[in-house]
Amino acid sequence: MGRSQIFVTEADMKHVLLFSAMLGLAAAPAFAAPQTHAPANAPAKAETTYPTASFMGTWSVRAEVPPFTVAANKAMGPAARLLVNVPEVFAATIGESRFSLARKSGNSWSGTQHDTTLTMTLVSANAGQIVITNTNGHKVDVPLYRNDP
Repeated sequence: MGRSQIFVTEADMKHVLLFSAMLGLAAAPAFAAPQTHAPANAPAKAETTYPTASFMGTWSVRAEVPPFTVAANKAMGPAARLLVNVPEVFAATIGESRFSLARKSGNSWSGTQHDTTLTMTLVSANAGQIVITNTNGHKVDVPLYRNDP
């Protein structure tokens, strides 16, 4: 049994290249990038609303740093407040050791003492973030995790 040889002419090669190009153009819409912006009529992602009790407790930065403690007054509605005790390591830097916060949104509370604002936001039931800003431009961003016994 002998080997058969295939000869490809220059005309055949042009046809193969032309066919490949047309096939690539036909497939191009299938490979188009997905839409990167939301349609104008799409609803905004709903923010999770956490009850006041979800914010209360002990929140830690790291094991060697004393925790932030958060309590709430007994008032309901607009009079409700979170009472935040700031650990000494942060209080010495920011000049405030206690804050009274009012609800800002479903997952965030904020309050100002003198020139310093503390905002506490829950990312989940067991993770949060405190952002402390001062009118002089200083900012402290503290990631937290729940540390209740």
